[in-house]
Amino acid sequence: MSSSSFPPHAPHDYALLADGERGALIGPDGAVNWLCAPTWHDDAMRASLISGGGVYAVTPRDTWVPGGYYEDGTLIWRSRWVTTQGVVECHEALSFPGEKDRLVLLRQLIAVDGTAPVRVVLDPRADYGRAPPGRRTS
Repeated sequence: MSSSSFPPHAPHDYALLADGERGALIGPDGAVNWLCAPTWHDDAMRASLISGGGVYAVTPRDTWVPGGYYEDGTLIWRSRWVTTQGVVECHEALSFPGEKDRLVLLRQLIAVDGTAPVRVVLDPRADYGRAPPGRRTS
């Protein structure tokens, strides 16, 4: 499954995760559509927001209706999907790692009600989706 399976959304549909050194945008489908690392001003590793390659998505397998909210006073996002089989949440946050060249993206899945099969897609890319991980072209 490629990043084209997770197209961009309207700007108001994204949740922002941040740790003070970098930020990520999570779409309603559970895809990280934008993520620069190791800091805000570095190249994007996930750039599907601008039609770049690379994807990291946690999303329900069944038909779903999206929702979500921030935990009070935090940038911890709770993606919530009501599916045909149940309800599932993914608690998501960027945790400050203590090292400037390290990124810690936390994602915890919770079956709230019933069964809720999910799929996880990881296709890392560098240089705005143009290069395999670990290789920079600029």
